[in-house]
Amino acid sequence: MRNNPPRPPDGKPAQELNGRKILLGVCGGIAAYKAVELCRLFVKAGARVQVVMTRAGTKFIAPLTFEAITGRHVFVEMFPEPGEFSPWHTELASWPDLAVIAPATANHMARLAAGLADDLLSTIMLTLDRPRVLCPAMNYRMWQNPATQNNLSILRTRGYRFIMPDEGQMARPGEGEGIGRLAEPEAIYSDIRHLLSTPQDLRGVRVLVTAGRTEESWDPVRVLTNRATGRMGFALAEEARERGADVVLVHGPTDVIPPAGVRIRRVTTAAEMAQAVKQEFAPSRIVLMAAAVADYTFAKTVEHKLKKGQPDAEVHLIATEDILRNLSEKKGDRVVVGFALETENLLENALRKLRDKHLDIVVANNPLTAGSGFAGETNQVLLIHRNGQVTELPLQSKREVARVILDAVIRIYRHPEPEIEPEPEPLEEVPEEIEESEVETESAPPPVVSTPSVSGNGRTGRSPRRRGRGRKKEPSKAAQPEPDSTEVAEEPVAQPIVVEAAAEPPKKAAKTRRGGRRAAKARAKKAGSQAELGVVEQVSSAEKAEPTQPAATFEKKKPTRRKRGAGKSRQESATRTATSSGQSASSKKKKPE
Repeated sequence: MRNNPPRPPDGKPAQELNGRKILLGVCGGIAAYKAVELCRLFVKAGARVQVVMTRAGTKFIAPLTFEAITGRHVFVEMFPEPGEFSPWHTELASWPDLAVIAPATANHMARLAAGLADDLLSTIMLTLDRPRVLCPAMNYRMWQNPATQNNLSILRTRGYRFIMPDEGQMARPGEGEGIGRLAEPEAIYSDIRHLLSTPQDLRGVRVLVTAGRTEESWDPVRVLTNRATGRMGFALAEEARERGADVVLVHGPTDVIPPAGVRIRRVTTAAEMAQAVKQEFAPSRIVLMAAAVADYTFAKTVEHKLKKGQPDAEVHLIATEDILRNLSEKKGDRVVVGFALETENLLENALRKLRDKHLDIVVANNPLTAGSGFAGETNQVLLIHRNGQVTELPLQSKREVARVILDAVIRIYRHPEPEIEPEPEPLEEVPEEIEESEVETESAPPPVVSTPSVSGNGRTGRSPRRRGRGRKKEPSKAAQPEPDSTEVAEEPVAQPIVVEAAAEPPKKAAKTRRGGRRAAKARAKKAGSQAELGVVEQVSSAEKAEPTQPAATFEKKKPTRRKRGAGKSRQESATRTATSSGQSASSKKKKPE
């Protein structure tokens, strides 16, 4: 529904057609009295109206009536008064912004279709290169006559616009009801106002529109098709043309007359539709895919008609090309609009189509909704944008729907919208009983770090059974808390750490016990240097053979007498080093978690 026109500060209605020049033709019919009200609406809106009447028209309404409303002379005769000469037909043809004939009788439509110019009004219409609008009005039998319908088709192809007649009571009493009544003046005025005020916001823009259905042949008689008529696509093409676009219309079989003023390519099958659309896609900047293309076709076409008496036939169908998906992969900066017709889950299915085919807008409708069928003049749709915005339009004419769609398309064409973000895929759940530490252990077992005890003779890595003499008391196992192995790895203790191979056989430990003290000391120094560099390996199998102590835990040892012999000074030095290192390690330990 259009909003009421704004009012200026003085309280008078705004003149929507201020300064626009309209030529109003009046033919001889009983509906001529409605032309007086239409003329008054034009003048009230600020338009400059020039009335041209046929001789038959003057029999119903006097020219003086229109002169009183417009303040202008009404032209009827082809030639001026004696002694005057003026090429009225050419001057009047170059004057208006638009020409409208209301009422347009069956006789005058036949004149225009035949190209006759035997009166002033028909001559002006033949010369005019501006928008031309016809408002038919006649008896319903005359309207349904094939000659009248044929003239209607001819005039459409020549660029004439029509405001179709209404259905209602005929003028003659007892005639009954039918289609042929002149549209109401308010309705005619509204369409003319829209036509004159339509912005030329698509001037110079190439627009590709598809419409109608396709037909897939099984045999020379039978086809696989759908109920689409092409009315929605034709309305889009006509609206784009009025906005100044260069329109290419690709449509399948239909009984509806396509709009005039557009380039038309007729196709039949889905393959022909795909070929034509691909050829017209590259130069187009806006693509409106309103055609109902068949999803399947026959795998094999029968050459001759299948007879009824034959056994049951099996049909093998194969999928046709997804034209819209293939085009969307190379859409670039084009605006591509798709249509989704669904009988269930309308919004969900339309959103899926929007995402899968990377469209800018999806127009979705349900044919089961009252007024939204194929053959009707009305439609009720959802407009779903790529940024997630959803607009629900009320039930209205397909031409009104086309206007709303084109308005949205032009906004996107000027200011592209961000694409709707796809929904994140659900993450695979990890069972609760599997902890992080267990997963890490299965993949790569962490190295075990142990802090060995230091004997009184200064040798490390030895069995704790050999006890030295004169060393200080160490904390007992019960009094010293057991730290976590990770803490030791994060804060290495200052004393040397033994690093031995895990595959070391037990006999090597005995060999080490019998080895010289110099070799043991060298190995201890080497192990200490590796520990300072952060190199940690597994404990030797010799230590695993005996009961291992927890990491960084010291066993309480009784002091023993030191034996006399060589290496006394070295033993005392090692004892002092071990004692100081043990105290340092105890002071640096963290509290257990």
